[in-house]
Amino acid sequence: MKAEANMSNLFRIVCLSMIVSLTGCDSAEVVQSSESESSEFMNQPAELSRTEQQSSNSKDASSEEIFRQRLLPIFSSPNPSSCTECHLSSVALKDYIRPSAAETFSALVTQGLVNVDDPKNSKILTFIKRAPDNSSLVQKKVRQQEFDAFRDWILAAVADPNLVSTQPSKVRVGPKVSDEVIRHARMDRVLASFIDNVWTEVGRCAACHSPDQNHKQVAEHGEQVSWIKLNDPITSMKYMTDNDLIDVENPEKSLLLLKPTMQIEHGGGKKMVIGDRTYKQFRRFIDDYAAIIKSKYTSEDQLPKPSVEVSIVTDIWMKIENIPEQYDQQLMQVDIYQWTEDEWSEHRVATSDRLVFGKGKLWQHSLSLTAFRESERAKQLHQKSLSPGRYLAKVYVDQTDKLKKEPFASLNENDLITEIEFQTQWKRGYGRMTKISWSDR
Repeated sequence: MKAEANMSNLFRIVCLSMIVSLTGCDSAEVVQSSESESSEFMNQPAELSRTEQQSSNSKDASSEEIFRQRLLPIFSSPNPSSCTECHLSSVALKDYIRPSAAETFSALVTQGLVNVDDPKNSKILTFIKRAPDNSSLVQKKVRQQEFDAFRDWILAAVADPNLVSTQPSKVRVGPKVSDEVIRHARMDRVLASFIDNVWTEVGRCAACHSPDQNHKQVAEHGEQVSWIKLNDPITSMKYMTDNDLIDVENPEKSLLLLKPTMQIEHGGGKKMVIGDRTYKQFRRFIDDYAAIIKSKYTSEDQLPKPSVEVSIVTDIWMKIENIPEQYDQQLMQVDIYQWTEDEWSEHRVATSDRLVFGKGKLWQHSLSLTAFRESERAKQLHQKSLSPGRYLAKVYVDQTDKLKKEPFASLNENDLITEIEFQTQWKRGYGRMTKISWSDR
């Protein structure tokens, strides 16, 4: 089913901050919305207000009748509630309802979600009325109906002495998972993961899939090839999830993985191999997204840990020449370290990996700048530049195809083949790439 194109404003705020910090995109091109939350749903447009008939009925109906007629349908409905606009999983309005009015009221009061003394300001109503600024008309209507139903029932319930006198409940209502799991499944968190793991890599796909570069491909194959929405990770992610590029049932079989690795036909050729850095990042997002959608996370210790490193693709290219043919079609990873006063940098400042072209005795690829996640350098990656100077290339080769067998494994000192020192200006562009030789090692 196609999801609504509108995303929450919080979603867009995260997008803005992440893009500005990671990609350097113009913020005005990325997002033009502001956070707003109505203080009272009574101020909603007339088309979203309760009908006069509902208002009239609620005045005379008992709390039991309102519960049966308007809350139980929410409890038994197979359709998602308005909660899904901000939460991909773990939160549903029906989770706050029990099979009877007495059970529901007792549980909500016990958990502080209904304020008997000030029912209009009950916390459950605050939860329901939270809404994205750009919520769709359909979702606005759904949310308004939910809000009206709960408000009318709460007002009737606090006036019902039989309900008010009920004993505190030992049954908890609401989400069955921890707050951290709930936060992890929020759309703003999902978007942040998408930007971190996928959006920073789209430069590898832009020639064929970005509308500012792929006019020829569009003419041959149609607009569907433009899954990159220029300077807009929100819409790009929505396109991927809405058009089956991500398989939540079998994440490793997602088209976003199968095509660039040439496991199925891909007109753009092989853009990554199983187990390389880009593959790992795509899988990290896809696996996590699928687990969220399928509600597989039940406790905080199951949540994926953030990577210690952040990276961003650049148009700085590097070539290693005179490589022995024995490494043909083997994955070579090159980590770049910078000379700093009297020693090499503690952490690699750039990296890249690609198959060796043995017949040409070369390896070449664009570099991804890297930094520790919380470091000062991480804040500068969006500049996509390296300063001229002295550098060290550590060259690793996967000679046993271990990454094909274990995609999330890493190349280590056992896979280190050689080290090469060199000087360079790090000019940008394919035609101005830095070239070093295997014989210089």
